[in-house]
Amino acid sequence: MPTLTSKPLRLILIAAISTILFAATLPAIANATSITVVVNNSSVSLSIDLRLTENVTTSLPSIDARLDQANLTVVAAGIRSIAPAAHIDLLTMHANFSLVDPTTSLRVLDENYTITVSGLNKNTGSRIMADLAFLSMSVLDPITTSDGHELNRVGLAYLLEGIARFSPDSKTRYYMGSSQFTEPIIPETTTRRFSLLDLSWIPSVSKLGGEYQPFQPSTIWNFTPRQLPYNLTIALGPTPEGTFTKKYVAFLNPSVEIITPPWAQAQGTTIVFDVPNPAEIVMPVIIIVSIVAAVTTFLLDRKLSRAARQAGRRKR
Repeated sequence: MPTLTSKPLRLILIAAISTILFAATLPAIANATSITVVVNNSSVSLSIDLRLTENVTTSLPSIDARLDQANLTVVAAGIRSIAPAAHIDLLTMHANFSLVDPTTSLRVLDENYTITVSGLNKNTGSRIMADLAFLSMSVLDPITTSDGHELNRVGLAYLLEGIARFSPDSKTRYYMGSSQFTEPIIPETTTRRFSLLDLSWIPSVSKLGGEYQPFQPSTIWNFTPRQLPYNLTIALGPTPEGTFTKKYVAFLNPSVEIITPPWAQAQGTTIVFDVPNPAEIVMPVIIIVSIVAAVTTFLLDRKLSRAARQAGRRKR
């Protein structure tokens, strides 16, 4: 049986301790809803807010751009590649760059897409079925601003050059997700393929956590991937205690929220919900009006009765 004095076991133990200590010192990653999907009777609306946070590169280009559907044809094509019947009613995007922490040089490339899609909701008269399979679209083509800045294939355009700044040696560690590497080959390969609008990490809606809560106006599904779609860290200068002198990161930390009418159900990639018939809409109104009328009549009757009694007393 191997003991702690054996060299292979010591190396494994040191690597494990190093990974644990390193993970404990990682900066906290904010987790706000970045993709919101709203399903209604005739269309599906999306607000996609993708935030690439990084300090691997020396800088990101100064970007403050607005693109419309004419400049986002690859996004429309990505939706239709999964849902050919989709009609893109609205498609816009705003991208901007900001420095969030001068101390660590953390920068954020924030891209917000606003999309409305129709043609995917099937109305049977009493029930609506909305197919959301297109949410897992994988857009891998370039999206560029008018001055040539890349907004989708950011791994190849920016991050790969940032990784090249750090030469592999005994004091450099590369972390891609939960895996540790002493050479940058795998992190570089993953980075080269990384596109912000590769949403293939979104599972079918039936695999998301969500249910209708009584007395709430909507049914809501929420999803946060256990492993970030992209999560790179480069650590320099491991000490004998397993800590690092400097860390450089690049990550995308998204989550999904799907909001539908109440009592909706998920079947695979499809949301199913009933359409209220006229009687279901009118009856609550009739009941409320009847209650208000009854209460008003009761209060008025009491007031008149009190007035009559007081008048009787005065005559005596």
